[in-house]
Amino acid sequence: MKTPTLLLSRSALGLAMGFVLVHAGCGSFQNPDSASVAALNLVVAGDFSGGSIVSQPAGIDCGSVCSSLFNTGTKVDLTVTPSDSSDFVGWEGACTGSSPTCSLTMDAGKNVTATFRSKLNRANLSVTLGGAGGGSVSSQPFGIQCAGSCSGGYDKGTMVTLTAEPDSTSVFSGWTGACTGAARTCALTLTADVQVMANFANPSSCEQIRADNPTATNGNRKLFVNGDKTKAFDVYCHMAATPALTYLNLTKTTATDNFSQFTAGGGATGTSVKTSYTKLRIDPATLKVDTNDMRFASSTGAISKGTTNVTSMPYATAIACGAPTAGAANIDLTGTQFAVAMGALGLGGTMPTGTTTPTPNGQIRVLNLTGNGGGTCGWNAPVGSNNPYNMGGSPLDLVFFP
Repeated sequence: MKTPTLLLSRSALGLAMGFVLVHAGCGSFQNPDSASVAALNLVVAGDFSGGSIVSQPAGIDCGSVCSSLFNTGTKVDLTVTPSDSSDFVGWEGACTGSSPTCSLTMDAGKNVTATFRSKLNRANLSVTLGGAGGGSVSSQPFGIQCAGSCSGGYDKGTMVTLTAEPDSTSVFSGWTGACTGAARTCALTLTADVQVMANFANPSSCEQIRADNPTATNGNRKLFVNGDKTKAFDVYCHMAATPALTYLNLTKTTATDNFSQFTAGGGATGTSVKTSYTKLRIDPATLKVDTNDMRFASSTGAISKGTTNVTSMPYATAIACGAPTAGAANIDLTGTQFAVAMGALGLGGTMPTGTTTPTPNGQIRVLNLTGNGGGTCGWNAPVGSNNPYNMGGSPLDLVFFP
């Protein structure tokens, strides 16, 4: 690249303006009218292939005129307009940074360098973000840093590593375009212009969170029903299991909250079995509670029913076998974003009796259950239950109810 030369020497400029320069270098000069002036010298470096650098007030129009004199104290703006085949890299000297416009005050003579880089050996990497979730993408070497759409130019042959970072409520769901796969990083060697899309999702399960981040640990998270941003709900993710398990945190955990009881008496001898829950395992795809998951439950009592020894009770189940006092249960979903679905509970067994208070209608979070049988066992439990004790419970249907 040939650097543009100064077309008018300082002496020539002085003669053209009707005075003689009386000081050499980049300092101030005196004209015959005693007006002090200072020289602004511009050097073009790098792969300059055209375009212009002009000053305001007029004086510099480089590459034709790359140096000029200005009255001392004048504010001068230099503005770069690169050609289509080059990029402006930045300023050096009296100007710094990479903005296309530089402002400086001519309190003395100044030297400025404007550096350009050819696009002919450059490849442009364009990144956009997709999906319903949110996040950002950065690059190494630096050049990409965005939470929407951005691009960066690199010398051809450069290996660029892109890193996707989801926001606090999202997961990274994979690359499309020049990058593929679900790993958060993607390395590619640029030989031509390429486009990449980083996709982010609203997680709908704890397993999806772990797939995005294999080092994720047990803890509270936010999920979204079917990935819908408007249907967020809070859960506890048990990452120690494979696949990761999703639990609802129960806020009501006293002795009279969230329990199931098999009341002893009649055809069931022993001590009433009561199981209390602090978390409920939920399938986030179906919104069904696994009533047999007792990872976060505790039981007391023991009942003999024939040859069966009962030591625990599924969630949402009240059972007795002709006892003077009916079995009992409490469902309290206060603090969650769910309620019991309409028709989710029903009576079963032999001559069953029982109550559900209040009547569930799909918008009730708190329910009290009783259940008994006429001479043999009867229960009030999730529909489909059969001998619902120990691990014999049926799933409980919930509905999203924010």
